Amino acid sequence: MSSDSKTSNATLTVLLPEQAIEKYKDQVKANATAANYLELGAAYYIAHRWEDALLALEQAIGLDPKQPFAHYYLGVLYAALGQRDKASAALAQVLQVSSNPMLKEQAKARIPNIKSIADLGGK
Repeated sequence: MSSDSKTSNATLTVLLPEQAIEKYKDQVKANATAANYLELGAAYYIAHRWEDALLALEQAIGLDPKQPFAHYYLGVLYAALGQRDKASAALAQVLQVSSNPMLKEQAKARIPNIKSIADLGGK
């Protein structure tokens, strides 16, 4: 490689779920936006901390009711917890607020078919 060639110093940092939770908790404390609560909820979801995920995702929706991914994850979690009415309402919200056809199809395919936490690969 010649000395005048440009190289990228960008690196990919992969966080463990608990590291991601701490990072997004700090971000929420610094700037409590719907996007930050969504990221925190997703981190909790990945860590199988379902109740914490619900709380964070509900905060995201409270700040921005047009967060399609927050509605999606809420629908999945509500379905897994046996809260079918809330799961159906979340699915309806995904279909209403999302402009992403793949997300809509995923929501229609997944949310109605989840019966328990075991369907999420959870504990």
